[in-house]
Amino acid sequence: MKNTASVIDASVKDPIKTEKDVICALKTFTTVYRVKIENYSQLKHSYDLVINCGTFHLAGYEWTVDYFPRLFYFTNEVGLRIRLCTNINTSLKLDIQINLIDPSGRCLVVAKKKRTYYWRNDGEPITIMRKTKLESSKYINDDCFSFECIVTVTKWSHEPKYSEEEVSFW
Repeated sequence: MKNTASVIDASVKDPIKTEKDVICALKTFTTVYRVKIENYSQLKHSYDLVINCGTFHLAGYEWTVDYFPRLFYFTNEVGLRIRLCTNINTSLKLDIQINLIDPSGRCLVVAKKKRTYYWRNDGEPITIMRKTKLESSKYINDDCFSFECIVTVTKWSHEPKYSEEEVSFW
């Protein structure tokens, strides 16, 4: 008897067709967010004050920057928090650099942190420096000071992979 299995098997095509091909890639997004705090003398003695310095969008998410004139009740430190305002379904890795800006525009790096964000409202305060050091520095001028946050988000991104036959402009 002649064996025909190999001939038949070779001619049968796979009946399962993929629904979609996806490429997963690690992507990074960066922004610089600048803030000017005015009337510093009115808020420097506050113990429970948090100043919302606005929001920005990065990597498809909304973020807010909060300034703490006194980071914790029992400390003499000022700080910042970069807080995630939108829901996420995967973790986000952030590289954060905080710079003080003097009146001439020169920057002093005061903090560099790596953080992972897991959910909405995530974000813990970052110490900038001791309040007494800030107040005796050239960075407070005319009762105000400026800082910038350089934020880099790294996240997994997936994009559909299309063949040339699938792409049509008509």
